[in-house]
Amino acid sequence: MKHLFIINPHAFITTDNIEKVTTEIRACFLPDRRLDYEIHTSRYTRDAIAVIHRYIERIPPDEKGRVYAVGGDGTLFDCLNGMVDFPNAELTNVPYGNACNFVLSFGMDAVPAFRNIKKLINAPSRPVDIINYGANYAMVEANIGLIGQLVIHANPILRGIRKKWAHRFVGLIYNISAIRALFNSEVVCQHYTVLVDGEDESGVYSNIHISNGALTGSSMLVSPYAVPDDGLLDIIFTCTTRKLDLMRSIKSYEKGLFEKYNFFRRRRCRNMEIKSDQPLRVQLDGESFFAQEIKLEIIPGGIRFFAPEGMSFMDYSPRAYVNREKGRK
Repeated sequence: MKHLFIINPHAFITTDNIEKVTTEIRACFLPDRRLDYEIHTSRYTRDAIAVIHRYIERIPPDEKGRVYAVGGDGTLFDCLNGMVDFPNAELTNVPYGNACNFVLSFGMDAVPAFRNIKKLINAPSRPVDIINYGANYAMVEANIGLIGQLVIHANPILRGIRKKWAHRFVGLIYNISAIRALFNSEVVCQHYTVLVDGEDESGVYSNIHISNGALTGSSMLVSPYAVPDDGLLDIIFTCTTRKLDLMRSIKSYEKGLFEKYNFFRRRRCRNMEIKSDQPLRVQLDGESFFAQEIKLEIIPGGIRFFAPEGMSFMDYSPRAYVNREKGRK
């Protein structure tokens, strides 16, 4: 088995933390020189894709290659897109950065376990679903509309300031970006032509959230019924264009309590198509871009993901939450 660590330096506040992680990686592998590993520090977005592709190509088909995305969801996105075509490749996330939502699918307290390199080296793997968009693949989510525009505003700011300030003020930056997006009537009142498993769901939506996991943004529980291995996409349509409705619902929406309001509608599907006369504002696992149309499809068991022994996906549904709270009393 071979091991490739992709370290995203932009996910860390200081270079001291990067050095700490690389030292831990080397310490885990030095005692057993039969274990083959490499460390690559990514220089820019998508830099890791070609590196991973070349690395996995050199591995015999009957031998496993493990890829460790050391960073957040954006790093995981890059790593996934470098290895998705190789059946002998397995993926995990060593969570650092602003958003590590796929790891949080295993529970809100899962981060320390996934930062334990020693446990990850021999951890069991499992098939998990991935989202296909043309030549791109994602593990967590897509947003079209208000949240897509929010990320389009926020990303250049976060990438243009020093890392320690980006980490410290990420919440404020997102809040300001959200206000800018909210007062963009073209985005909030956009009409979409939508097909969900071939059924027409066209209409005016302020946001369309498509998820493969429960968490989004900075650990917000938006889609509590979504599970990364059920073979389905979870969709939440935001059907109101009224700014007051959007503002008064945001706290509940961030906690997965969207069902309190009749202007949210949930559907599940295997594939969907979205287009509009106006450009689509798209956010895909933290990456933001404009598109004329987007076609999304769930790929059941599209990648093998390895997690520390004994960890499984958390049931974040409201009923499960109530049962857990009763069990603690």
